[in-house]
Amino acid sequence: MEKQTANPSFIPRKERGLDSFRRTVRRSVRRGRSGGGPLGAVLRGVLVAASITVIGVAVFALILNWWNASDRALTAVNQVVKFVSILAGVTSAMRGGESGGVLRGASVGLLYMALGIVVYSLLMGQTPSLTADFADLGMGLAAGGLFAMILTARKG
Repeated sequence: MEKQTANPSFIPRKERGLDSFRRTVRRSVRRGRSGGGPLGAVLRGVLVAASITVIGVAVFALILNWWNASDRALTAVNQVVKFVSILAGVTSAMRGGESGGVLRGASVGLLYMALGIVVYSLLMGQTPSLTADFADLGMGLAAGGLFAMILTARKG
C-alpha cells in the first residue's frame, strides 16, 4: 500500500494509530506526574505518614530492647513520631503554588489520625474511647493545618 502525502486524511490507519498512540502515551505520562489531583495528594500524604509511623515504631521498638523507658518517655516519643509522620505526610501532599494547602494539610493530619485510631482499635480489640480519640483527631487536624501553613509561607 502506497503512502499518500498530498491529502493527510488518507493516511493509512496503521500510521495514524501509531501517532495517536504516541500522543496518548505522552499525555498519560504528563497526567501521571500530577499525582491525581488534590485527593490523590492527600491520600499520598496519608500513606507517607503511615509509612513513617511504621518505620518510627519499629526503630523505637528496637531501641526499647536496650533502654528501660518510663511510661512518660514512651508517650513523649509516641507524640514525636506522630508529629514527624504528619509533617512528612503534609510535605509530600503539598505542591508549590497550589491553593488550598492548609485544607490539604489538615485533611492529611485528620485522616492519618483516624487511620491510626482504627488500626489501633483493631489490633487491641478495643472499642475507641470517644474523648481520647477526639483529642487525637483534633491534634492531627491542628498539626496538619499548622504544618501546611508553615510550608506554604516558606515556599511563598
